[in-house]
Amino acid sequence: MTIRQRVAILAVFSMSILASEIALTRLFSVIFWYHFGFLILSTALLGFGLGGLLVSTFKSRLADFDPDRVILWGVGASGVLLVFALYLVTHNKFSPLFVQDSAQESAKLILATLAFLVPFTAMGATVLFTLQSWPQQVGKLYAANLLGSALGCLAALGVMELAGGLWAYLLLAALMPILAFVASWKLWRRDAFVFAALGLALLLVLPAMEHLFPMNSPSDKPAAWARNKELVFTDWTSLSKVDIYAEQELHASGYGLWGLSLKNTAPLPERLAVLIDHWAYTTIIRDKPDSGYYDFYDALPMYLAYKIKPKAEALVMGSGGGMDIRGALHYGARHVDAVEINPSIVRAMRTDLEDYSGGVYTDSRVTSYLAEGRHFVETMEKQYDIVQLSGVDTYSSTQAGAFALSENYLYTVEAVTRYLDLMKDDGVLTLTRWYSPGKNGHPRFSMRLFTLIVDSLAQVGVTDAARNVVFLRSGTFTVILAKKQPFTEKELLRLESDVGRWGYLFLYHPEIKNDDSLYFDEYINSSDRQAWLEAYPFNVAAPTDDNPFFFEHRKFSKIHHFQSFLPGLTEGLDGQTILVLLLLELLLVAGVMLVISFRLAPPRRRLSGGLRWLYFVLIGLGFMFVEIGLSQQLILFLGHPVYALSVVIFGVLLFSGLGALAAPQLARRIPIPPVLALGAGLILVMSHGLIPQLASLMQWGQVLRMLVVVLMMAPIAFIMGLAFPEAIRRLTAQGIRDFGVEWAWNGLGSVAASVLAVMVAVSIGFSVVFTLAAICYVLAAILLVRL
Repeated sequence: MTIRQRVAILAVFSMSILASEIALTRLFSVIFWYHFGFLILSTALLGFGLGGLLVSTFKSRLADFDPDRVILWGVGASGVLLVFALYLVTHNKFSPLFVQDSAQESAKLILATLAFLVPFTAMGATVLFTLQSWPQQVGKLYAANLLGSALGCLAALGVMELAGGLWAYLLLAALMPILAFVASWKLWRRDAFVFAALGLALLLVLPAMEHLFPMNSPSDKPAAWARNKELVFTDWTSLSKVDIYAEQELHASGYGLWGLSLKNTAPLPERLAVLIDHWAYTTIIRDKPDSGYYDFYDALPMYLAYKIKPKAEALVMGSGGGMDIRGALHYGARHVDAVEINPSIVRAMRTDLEDYSGGVYTDSRVTSYLAEGRHFVETMEKQYDIVQLSGVDTYSSTQAGAFALSENYLYTVEAVTRYLDLMKDDGVLTLTRWYSPGKNGHPRFSMRLFTLIVDSLAQVGVTDAARNVVFLRSGTFTVILAKKQPFTEKELLRLESDVGRWGYLFLYHPEIKNDDSLYFDEYINSSDRQAWLEAYPFNVAAPTDDNPFFFEHRKFSKIHHFQSFLPGLTEGLDGQTILVLLLLELLLVAGVMLVISFRLAPPRRRLSGGLRWLYFVLIGLGFMFVEIGLSQQLILFLGHPVYALSVVIFGVLLFSGLGALAAPQLARRIPIPPVLALGAGLILVMSHGLIPQLASLMQWGQVLRMLVVVLMMAPIAFIMGLAFPEAIRRLTAQGIRDFGVEWAWNGLGSVAASVLAVMVAVSIGFSVVFTLAAICYVLAAILLVRL
């Protein structure tokens, strides 16, 4: 084959690798939990590194074969292995929340990781073997790898929008043997027939995919009870899988009407259950003109704000199935602006279920917006009487879930400050969350919500918020109300009346104290709140845009204490635990790789080999630190997780690919080490200077904002793309043609970054992640001189 053909094959193969990886994170979010999308990313990067070790270990045997033929077999086999791995996992699912309690569930988790480690190892070995077989063309080939991966990001999102997650994954897997068939047709006819048969077999799987790859959830997800229910609507996009069921048994007990008072005597309404990724739950109320049909709203604490602010102008964030919209209208709201991020839910409410819901989304008193909530409020100038967020969260992975646990820019000091700015002087902000104390009774989410509100009020000038906040709970459901002006005696009396009537309990009240209010009173009256937070057993400090992990409440110093984020469960496997398990796994793999690396390296070159390996670890760390940091921090500016993911990954890989392509020519004109050091400086300028200023451009159009991001990333990504091919050029000049070990350490650095970046962001903030990226490239520049 010609070099152009190899470049084309590698580009398409790289595209299918990244696209299938993204599709797989969506599948795992559905059949397991949101943070297992993150596990797939780490497993993939680890597999790429192990692929490098395999190529180095078996280099003498591979030398007996035509390299082009080896590559095509690697491409074709990868697709088959992807499908087989998914089959194994969907037929041997584990319950993530009970992994630490059950040896059987732990074994299933390990088997799931190993199942997908195999295809990703094959992919990494194939890509590395391609680069290593023609070191003189490594710049072009490495560029093809990066540029193809950039296209893969867009391809995954496009195919998932059109066909859904499972279809997308299987189609992308089938593309690999089809690619091998096309490339081998004129060279090895028998091989081509085998590849054609494999590709056709994978395509024939599609009609029966729901039976062969059941997307059923484990028993610890709400969708487990919905398997035999009537499905009235389903849609699967790159954002989420949405299923709407007719549920009667659970709804008869009040399920879905969160916080419903036990003293309620009003009939419960007919309603549908909306499940997002088989987990996040919302409700669609059936509209009826019957007298008293909506009286149940009186027994729901989340609508207390409307009782002290009747006929309000309201902003409802996360409007979902329209329950909050209907509640606002029930209490006489003059107008409701409803914001929902999920296009599938909005589509269902405006079409299939419009009659069922009474046209709640199309009511003349309602203006509905399909938008990410935080971006919406940053661009809105209207003033409201009530701003309401009812349990809006990201427990289901979005496209950005590949690089995150559960970041949420709706629950940060900057966000709540903006909500307060949008309120009229006497307006009310109301938020709801679950009451889920730890083993010893310490509030977690509710405590963090309280500190968030109190600290945000301080940002708008309310330094003494003792009479500006009321916090209450109904069972395991909590509601907080906040005002810029102190609550009046009349308002407090009305709230006290409702609390007494419906049997609620105050968690914080300016005048009423009880056992449950202890920690909330302590915080608001503390003279040293920072010291109080440090002494508290959970991380309940108010999140910021630099550290937006509202749901990650466990301090890493107490990471060995498993405490579930779910109400009613005190034990469980959560995102932070997975990070630690992955880090331990990486340390084990690093030890194995160190032993293998020393065995493969000649004795006289083991020290210099160690420096080389460190260089490749550093550029792997730096690259992923930048990519992960940008993909998370730009969600707010770009207005949607899909925009952040697609623009950032596409831009970083595109310009890194161009950098790799230009590396050989550029190296002849200027020394590369100083350029890498310059890149480190640009990373710091971007993170500490440019990103904070993007808020002033939020009013710009979508295309212009994307262009700003691309221009900001371009020079940094271009420089990052120089690091790998320049090192290979220098090694090749020294007569070193086997760089499988270096590739493996680069892969290990990348997967370590995917873990460490989130750990650092959760503990300290994304600005530190970028600082670490800059340090990595400075050290890499120094080591490059030694190469």
